[in-house]
Amino acid sequence: MTDHKTLEPNMTETSSNNRLQQLENWLQQVFTEQAFNLDSLPGDASARQYHRLQLLGESDTGESRYIVMDSADEQDALRQFINIAKLMAPAINVPTLIAQDVTKGFLVLQDFGTVEFAHLLVNATPAQINTYYQLAMQTLVALQSVPIEMAKSQHQLPDYDSALLEREMDLFSDWFIPYVGAALDKTLWSNVKSALIKEILLQPQVIVHRDYHSRNLMQDQADNARLGVIDFQDAVVGSYTYDLVSLVRDAYVECPESQISEWINDFWQLQQQAGLTTAKSAEQLENDVNVMGVQRHLKVLGIFIRLSQRDGKDRYLADIPKVMRDLLTELDWLADKGSDEIKQAVVPFNQWLQDSVLPNYKDKFAVV
Repeated sequence: MTDHKTLEPNMTETSSNNRLQQLENWLQQVFTEQAFNLDSLPGDASARQYHRLQLLGESDTGESRYIVMDSADEQDALRQFINIAKLMAPAINVPTLIAQDVTKGFLVLQDFGTVEFAHLLVNATPAQINTYYQLAMQTLVALQSVPIEMAKSQHQLPDYDSALLEREMDLFSDWFIPYVGAALDKTLWSNVKSALIKEILLQPQVIVHRDYHSRNLMQDQADNARLGVIDFQDAVVGSYTYDLVSLVRDAYVECPESQISEWINDFWQLQQQAGLTTAKSAEQLENDVNVMGVQRHLKVLGIFIRLSQRDGKDRYLADIPKVMRDLLTELDWLADKGSDEIKQAVVPFNQWLQDSVLPNYKDKFAVV
């Protein structure tokens, strides 16, 4: 047992070095007779690894820098990334595919640069922040303009169906509830899931990025007026509000609720101008955003705990209070203004959350 523990880090390190050497050998075939530097980038929530490649002997421009994706253990995800990139490229600014070897799990992509949407918001004026969000919403409307029939028939995009919606919400009951040491009320839990899913499936259907937020939108270094969109390989066909709530109630960005309501109204108008199927009013869209938001934030609370408990990525724990505040905001809104059917499920669930979960949660996260 002791010997195995001693050898394990060395075996892991050897495997990593072998993988890096394999990648460098492949890149030498892609960029023949060109020297380059390869710098590893910090990991995200997935098992994929990213590197920034700089060609040497050339000026330091966007044309001499690339992003290299290493997806050795996720070849299906790599294929899906390529598939979705081809679907989205005519409508929005996704990275150009430079070179690929799916069998090896390697991909070379256009490099948008290092400025995330989140970075643009730091020290920005309210007017500047609004301008950035308008651009992000215009980009989202362009994505939603892609016909879902084509996405399904030519790119085999799956539906964001009831099974997936429920499986995502169950991350909350499977990971978050045990973590805070609360007891799940299975009846209330089943009722609220059913009510949410029923309303979500009635919402207009579009292509859904599924992670459309401030860390997956980039300022394109080649054209600062455009946003580059990344991390889209989990796209599905689903609700027209999912990506909007991901953007305006981002886990990493705090915005006033009054501003969020204004952006929802703006998005409704942008959808109408683009001729998209949308809600009958901005108020109905806000209702739909809050319904979808409860589903998403229940999921995210579970994911962040799983990233910590299962994957050792504790940094996401710091973002949980923001996600919980968003969930409570959405539940309160629906308890007050939602349909009668949604109220029947949300009101008792919200009360249970306040009475049985929040005290434990506040102790665990030292929230006042």
